[in-house]
Amino acid sequence: MKSVIEARFLHMKKHWFSLLFWLLMPLMATIGITSILDTVQGDSKIPVGIVIEDDNKITKELYNEISSTSFIKARELTKDVALYQLKKHEIDSVFVIHSDFATQVREGNRSHIITSYQTNQSLAYTPVKEMILSYVQQETGRSKTAYIIRELADDYHSNSEWSWEEIISKSKEIQEDENLLQTSFSFSRADSQSTEDIPLWNIWGIWSILSMLSTLLLFDWIVRENQSTVVPRFAFMGISFKGYLVRSLGFYSFSLILVDSITLYVFHSLHHVEINLSFIVGMACYRFVLLLGAFLLALLFKNIFRYYVISFAITSLTMISSGAILPITGVLSKWPWFTAINPLAPILTGSIINFWPGFLLIATIIWSVRKERHYA
Repeated sequence: MKSVIEARFLHMKKHWFSLLFWLLMPLMATIGITSILDTVQGDSKIPVGIVIEDDNKITKELYNEISSTSFIKARELTKDVALYQLKKHEIDSVFVIHSDFATQVREGNRSHIITSYQTNQSLAYTPVKEMILSYVQQETGRSKTAYIIRELADDYHSNSEWSWEEIISKSKEIQEDENLLQTSFSFSRADSQSTEDIPLWNIWGIWSILSMLSTLLLFDWIVRENQSTVVPRFAFMGISFKGYLVRSLGFYSFSLILVDSITLYVFHSLHHVEINLSFIVGMACYRFVLLLGAFLLALLFKNIFRYYVISFAITSLTMISSGAILPITGVLSKWPWFTAINPLAPILTGSIINFWPGFLLIATIIWSVRKERHYA
């Protein structure tokens, strides 16, 4: 093993840049791509100026409601600055929340509590206005309900005394617990499924595709050394060519697993991705598929250019069909068995019941027990 490591280090001295590049490329490229996508998404939001004359709980809730909209970028500004930026078309529109907003809402009054400004180029004015009206109607309705409950308590001489704040807080708690604004439905004889927010991109999907390409291109050393004139000389050495390849595979496996561990830490720190035992097992299973798949594929080629072409073709096909970049919900609903042959399923879905680990392991065992022949 020592001689193999020495041979690998001699190879690294000559090709250290390409080795380091392909080892770190998935991590660095994923960080770069996600940063660009985040920047583009942030720049695509429409800026809207919000002027808050009296900072209180209700106005803050309204501001947070506007800010939570996916296509709106709310800016809290003073009135003079907001109108100046609107005139310069630096923001789309302006909404001034007056100082008596909280009092008017509590009294159930919905008139003249917000002043809005727009231009002939305002795009987000109408949806933001409707959002504010909806919020105001919700809060005034909740306030009126609180007063009615208190009146009923007085009329029927109830022993329980609820303050206005307690009734409002309880109504919000019930609305959140009972999920009054959302529901699920299903067709006859079909299971009901809840809808979850789907992210615009999957960071592990991007990484898995780039990792597949880098692993395939990293294993081009097998093609190069398989066509070397040194191969027949292994018949006279203390180690066979197969033994040399297997030990070299172990060296590259250790290097890639080490980089994968660094990737887990970096993604968890930067993007706060959830990491648990199930995901680690799925990631290890996917790395196992990549290592054996690239190893066996490289053994089939003598021409390095053809190997590169096939590597890019396999990566492109996987990118399209695996669901890592493009959604394949329709395919999975029609052919559920596709998950079992999807090589990216272990890392994307956490499913370790997959065709490829067993198939590649059996293929590797068959290759290792075949008799090796070299003619000097």
